[in-house]
Amino acid sequence: MTSDGGAKIRKAIDTVQDSFYVAFSIEKLIVSSSASGPFLQRIATLTEQISYMAYKDPLEELFIIQCALTALRLEVLVNNPKLTTIDLTRNRIRQLFPITTPPKTKLSVTSLSLVANQLEHLDMSMFAFMPKLELFDVRGNRIVRLEATAPFDTRNLTLPVLRSLYIDDNALTELPTHWGKLPNLVYLGFDRNYLKRIDISFFGKFPTLNAIFICENNVETIRTSTPITMPELDIMLFESNQIVSVNFTGCNFPKMNIISLMNNRLTTIPPLFQRFSESRLTMEGNPIKCCNMTVFKSKITDFQLRVTTGTTQSDCPTTSSIVLDQGRLACCDA
Repeated sequence: MTSDGGAKIRKAIDTVQDSFYVAFSIEKLIVSSSASGPFLQRIATLTEQISYMAYKDPLEELFIIQCALTALRLEVLVNNPKLTTIDLTRNRIRQLFPITTPPKTKLSVTSLSLVANQLEHLDMSMFAFMPKLELFDVRGNRIVRLEATAPFDTRNLTLPVLRSLYIDDNALTELPTHWGKLPNLVYLGFDRNYLKRIDISFFGKFPTLNAIFICENNVETIRTSTPITMPELDIMLFESNQIVSVNFTGCNFPKMNIISLMNNRLTTIPPLFQRFSESRLTMEGNPIKCCNMTVFKSKITDFQLRVTTGTTQSDCPTTSSIVLDQGRLACCDA
């Protein structure tokens, strides 16, 4: 109201006076001094009722989406003890400034989204003052690697309740080698990066992990360098890569349920059922040889193994097929 606010309010009312609107809510009204006297006289002609509400409750959620924010100073979050959710999706954030003085009380943040920004360097130790962090999402940035030598150092990090970490849509060429303590991590995603080789042994440092997502990368091989036991792992998705070789020797995953190798370059079905007898395997979109697929015909008809199917050969993108049952073929290469 210190400039042309009154005129704007009058214009808004005149514009919609014949519509169904019966009330206006002004979230923030700036007045020169007091809300009494001349101001109320001016505004009274436009209103039937005026209510003033002072919001003094602590901030609990912060959403700044699709704006021009270029940096985040974590220091500004310290004086918000009730703040649990921060969503800074689709800004232009290129730099995070750490908390310089350890706060007396650690932050209560449980969810932090930095999706679709411009981060290239990320030191996870910055978030050491967020011990309640459960979801951390940095999809769609420009992170090129996760290493202790910078730009992404996780060795000094302890996030005891972090459950989900998504690093999708970045520029990673290899999995990180240095990690801090993430004792309750459940979901880990690296979709749409530039990973070429996957060593399953890497994930052994996360014993509570339930799901691994590494889709739409450039992965060619999956192997296990050392024996590994993951008691809770039940989903692994490696879809739309360039995989030609898979070896899960040494893997002990008692709860393994779904493994998807859809849309890769495998010519044989990996012998995973010997190791994970109750699991379901998806192999659609691979150029499997017919001689190999025939061995797994019962797994296909029992829907434990999914492959590309059709009713006629013309439905198949492959050179040949095998008969599964009446009216259904499994597509394969001769």
